[in-house]
Amino acid sequence: MSNTISVLIVDDNKELCEILYESINNTGDMRVLATVGDGKAAMDLIRELQPDVVLLDIIMPRLDGLGVLESITSMQGIKRPSIIVITSVGTESVVIRAMELGADYYIMKPFEIGMLITRIRQIYSEREAYDSYLARLSDYRESDSVHTASSGPIRPDTNNAARIVTELVNCIGVTPNLAGYIYLREAVLYGMEQPERLENISGNIYTLLAQKYNTKVRNVDRAIRCALLSAQKKTKNADSLNEDMKETFTLNNGRQPNNSQIINFLVKKASKRLMDARYRQFG
Repeated sequence: MSNTISVLIVDDNKELCEILYESINNTGDMRVLATVGDGKAAMDLIRELQPDVVLLDIIMPRLDGLGVLESITSMQGIKRPSIIVITSVGTESVVIRAMELGADYYIMKPFEIGMLITRIRQIYSEREAYDSYLARLSDYRESDSVHTASSGPIRPDTNNAARIVTELVNCIGVTPNLAGYIYLREAVLYGMEQPERLENISGNIYTLLAQKYNTKVRNVDRAIRCALLSAQKKTKNADSLNEDMKETFTLNNGRQPNNSQIINFLVKKASKRLMDARYRQFG
C-alpha cells in the first residue's frame, strides 16, 4: 500500500487510546493524527485533519458516537472519512442505527488489535478502489456521451462480472461506506459462479464469507440487512428512484424482500448484463 493511512481515534478511554496509538503507528503504513475523548472535539478534528479512517466509540461525553455519525452525514465540502465503530454497546438497535448513519464496520470491545488493524487496511483499500472505480466510470460516461448508441464503443470491461456486480450494488444504494457492502457484493459473485449455492444462501454463501473474513454467519447476515435498510432509507423519498432499486424493493408482493431474495435478484440481473455485454462484444 503506497499511501499512509491517516487515523483519528475517538474514545474517552485514555488507556485504550494509548495502546491503539502505539500499535497503529508501529504498522509502518498507518499514522495516528490525534486521539480525542469527546464527540464535539472529534468533529472539530475531523474537519481540520480530514483523516482517512476514524475509530469511533459510542458512549462519550458532550456528543456520543451516534451524534458524531449524524454530524458527519451533514458535513459539506470535505471528504467523508471511513468510520469503524469500536464499542462495548452491542444492542441491535444501536448497531442498526450506526450502520444506517454510515458506519463502515462495527467492532465489539474487547477486540484483538491485529484484527482491528486488518479491518482498517481492508476498509481503506475498498474505499480507494471504489473512488477509483467512480472516477473511471465518470470518464467512461463522458466518453460515451460523445458517441451515438449505435456507433459508440463498448465501455471497457463491461464483460467483467465483478465490475457489473459493483455497479448494480451501488445502483440499489448500497455503497462501500456500509459494512454489508463487501458481503453483499461477494455473495452475488459467489451466486453467479455457482448458481446452486443460491438454494441455501446462509449455508453455502454466508458460511464462505464468514470463513474468509473471520467472522460469524449471523454477522454477515446482519451486516447485509443493515446495508439494505440503509439503502432503502436513503432512496425511498427520492423524486426519481433508480429502476433497479424500484424493482428490488417491489419484490415479494410489495413487502420488503429479505436478503436471499435480493441476492437472487441481483445474481439474475448481473448474469443477464454479463451475457448481453459478451454478446455485444463477440457478436
